[in-house]
Amino acid sequence: MTDVAVRPLRDPDLPALLEVHKRRNDFGGRWFTNPYAGGKEARWEDLTPAQRWLHGGPWMDPQLLALHVRRYAEAEGAILVAERGGKLVGEAELWPAKEPLPLGAYLGVENLVADPPGDAAVERALLDAAVREAAGRGVRALDIAPLHAGGTPALLTEAGFVLHLENRTVHLEAGRRPKAPEYGVLSTAPTLTDLEDTVLLDHREPADFRLGNLGNEWSSGLLKEVSRPFGALLRVRFADIGVTGSVHTWLPEREAEVDLWVTTAGLGNAPWLRQAAAAAVDHVSKDVPAARVRTTVRSHLVPALRAIGFEDGAEPDPWLRRPITVRNL
Repeated sequence: MTDVAVRPLRDPDLPALLEVHKRRNDFGGRWFTNPYAGGKEARWEDLTPAQRWLHGGPWMDPQLLALHVRRYAEAEGAILVAERGGKLVGEAELWPAKEPLPLGAYLGVENLVADPPGDAAVERALLDAAVREAAGRGVRALDIAPLHAGGTPALLTEAGFVLHLENRTVHLEAGRRPKAPEYGVLSTAPTLTDLEDTVLLDHREPADFRLGNLGNEWSSGLLKEVSRPFGALLRVRFADIGVTGSVHTWLPEREAEVDLWVTTAGLGNAPWLRQAAAAAVDHVSKDVPAARVRTTVRSHLVPALRAIGFEDGAEPDPWLRRPITVRNL
């Protein structure tokens, strides 16, 4: 038996959940006006929601956290909290997703937190509860990207997670921009509906969840000072490519984080992908000038991007899957 109990998050839990995350801020518990660009050290109380967000996401600010929780509720997701002795000691955030194969329908673990970090009993209890939640919904897979959502590798393996996809991140300096082919601009504000027949190449998060993160519409304008979203749907030769992303204005040198969405036909055509990526870079560079473009793709696509000037791509970024047995009643 375990002394950890897991249950759904309730509104009165939000202050305690905020404190759990604040203790885990990305800068050792210190706060700055801008931790990425030499900002001055400051008190948490004196920072704006956007400045707090820079230290670890929406969990660093009460307004953003409340909006984040509402976003999960609207998507019919689930946020589970772990308690020990009446104290909140962890959480798991579960996002329902349905995408083209080989991903299909699954429940994504978007945040797995134990307080203190690495508490095996808390992680196990949350993962067990997540499996039950997925089975109860009739979903056949529970997925996680541990470099982003958290989770101890050994415990994830113990819980039955195996490698499903592998991502790699590459970047392109502005001075190395490739020559673009001719392309047409079909839209400068593609919606998820416009992109539903495409595959998101950056799969560190579910496609709809990631699109919402880059656009930040859920934040009610609280993040407008640190994020400038952009998007386009381009026609390159025989197929379309979706381009979504955000300019990171808080960095010392502005970076454009770009997501590419391609059809299954384009996915297997490396020459077309090179041309489509060059067109995407050209469009983004004209719309939102930045010192570099950064994108994440499936590992086997990295050579196609290196061929047009992208660099890096050495570090694996795994997407793990735990199959769920759904019993027919």
